[in-house]
Amino acid sequence: MYLGKADVNTYDKGVEREFLVSNGMGSYGSSTVVGANTRSEHGLLVVRPHDSEQHTVLISKLEETLYANNKKYQLSTNRYKDLIYPDGYRYVQEYQGTPFPSVLFVIHSIFLKKSIFMPQNGTCTVVKYELVASPEQVFMDIRPLFAHRSATESPCAEGRPQYESSQTPEGVVNVQGRGYMSHVSFAGASTALKWSNKPLWFENLIYERDGMPDNPSLDCLWSPGFGSIGMQEGDVVYVVLSEEPIAYSVEDLKALEKETTDRLDSFIKQVAVNTDHTVLQDMVQGSCHLVADNKGSAPAIFSGFPSVEQRARDTFISLPGLTLATGRAEVAKGILANWLEKAVSCDGIMPASIDNHGAPQLGDIDAGLWFLYAADKYSSKVSMDFAKENYPAIRSLLEKYMEGDARLGAVMDTGSKLIKFFNRDNTKHWMSGDVSGEPLVERRGYLVEMGALWYNALKFVQSVALAVGDSAAATEYETLAAEVADSFVRTFWNEEEKYLFDWVDPTDGERDDAIRPNAIFSVSLPHPVIADDKGKQIFTTCWNELYTTYGLRTLDPHHDKFKGRAEGRPDQKKKARLRGMAWPWLLGHFTTAYMRFYPEKKEMGWSFMRPFSSHLRRGCLGGVAEYFDGTMPYRPNGDVLAAISQGELLRVMHEDLA
Repeated sequence: MYLGKADVNTYDKGVEREFLVSNGMGSYGSSTVVGANTRSEHGLLVVRPHDSEQHTVLISKLEETLYANNKKYQLSTNRYKDLIYPDGYRYVQEYQGTPFPSVLFVIHSIFLKKSIFMPQNGTCTVVKYELVASPEQVFMDIRPLFAHRSATESPCAEGRPQYESSQTPEGVVNVQGRGYMSHVSFAGASTALKWSNKPLWFENLIYERDGMPDNPSLDCLWSPGFGSIGMQEGDVVYVVLSEEPIAYSVEDLKALEKETTDRLDSFIKQVAVNTDHTVLQDMVQGSCHLVADNKGSAPAIFSGFPSVEQRARDTFISLPGLTLATGRAEVAKGILANWLEKAVSCDGIMPASIDNHGAPQLGDIDAGLWFLYAADKYSSKVSMDFAKENYPAIRSLLEKYMEGDARLGAVMDTGSKLIKFFNRDNTKHWMSGDVSGEPLVERRGYLVEMGALWYNALKFVQSVALAVGDSAAATEYETLAAEVADSFVRTFWNEEEKYLFDWVDPTDGERDDAIRPNAIFSVSLPHPVIADDKGKQIFTTCWNELYTTYGLRTLDPHHDKFKGRAEGRPDQKKKARLRGMAWPWLLGHFTTAYMRFYPEKKEMGWSFMRPFSSHLRRGCLGGVAEYFDGTMPYRPNGDVLAAISQGELLRVMHEDLA
């Protein structure tokens, strides 16, 4: 990832591009390439909480001032209500994303490179300043700004909080306030650093990506002082921002930097997709932040940034792309094993999420079926051994839908053999949600994607039963799958639209003929429930009515409830999310279906993927956003880096377009 002067030579261009570093354990550092924070979740040190569901922004940013030729140059950039000050973005000449984010400041003949990385399995961010070229000695003041707040908190609501600072004999600056403590230390350069205790408040900083356009979120940050240091050409200064008081030596930090670089290099070399294409290399590198593979803890997939949650649906949808396509089969196996263990502890019900304490939370009716989808992918791409070893637990997951359970919220109808949704408050499908008590999408009874996932699950477990020699169960599931396929077509086929009803209520016969993307799963899953001409008609209708550049819309634009842009009041933005926004993960299934019907048109399949090469250079650099506007100008929304988006596109490139 490389951006030149033309990409960042204005404030607006600079702040629309965001970088991300992470430690593989859920903590991260993120901002824009020009250093101006535009979201309340931005910060150089944002840590995964120990006793809360919300991440904590400990250290927001660094303010850098350079002194040379008897002049003062402020390199940072901040946005206030009616002012951008300082305007250090003017000195940014280029940005590079490999091996980790770095910007090059150029002031006449002075070239100063700033790089940012997070060592794996630790909780610190390292900012490295390297004076690449300078005809004479320069001096720098580096001032850390502390937030000490929840990542989504409104920080200025109660005025200035109380902070205290101190310094250890080793030179570590400790800051305590608002119930948190964080630390800053310095290392490097040919002259000793001098710390000056000069507290200063930075108030009314605007986070323009938050809140309403005319009422953005405001922040107030505190700084205890600044470090001053002289630098000669070739000198390097490290600034360590940490949750614990750490005093690294220069040698320690060089070793951490090399370890971080080597880890990324080795990962890129082992991936299954072809990273000769820079777009794929950028996406693969971005995927590193989404997969936690740490010694001493269970591997996991994070939902995205800044959400950083463990959600079942996001995990299983993205697992084939984030792990199998990137050569991490053992990580995939560990993730599946961990979630299956949680399901066993919940009496055979796959949880919807795992909280920060490792406890499973029930709620999603489709979590178990998406798990079986992911297990099927692992079995077909790697080995059937995992499924065979865990056959009883896998079969229990399937049969829980057959038996029914109030906690599951769904059960197989004994007549149609389709899965019926109970429509209870504590159970959800992927389009669940409400605004002021009004459902975003009203759905009940038989849901079309549940029918497709149910058939897919039956066919997979049938294959596992055969593999372990349970011929009786295999025959039972084969027969049941055939009944499901027949009922599915009879129940959902909409002859008038050449599409599928989104849901059908068996109690009163009411049907929803709104054209939504959920029908695509009937032709995109590994075991498609519809494979004849009706399948191609479904795909064609979906293409004509729902396809956009960056995903499938969640609703036909001709529908009276369609809302194509995430704009206006917060409730209007929330409604748009499932009433018109376009989701890239759905485009993954769309592309798979396309290649199934038109296997000889691989170049056309790439046409669905290529637009993301432009998106990767905006938003979270190297990452794909959670969802986009369903109409022009197709702005990204939600998580700036989303597992389901990144994972599905990598899966398609690996499985269907390789």
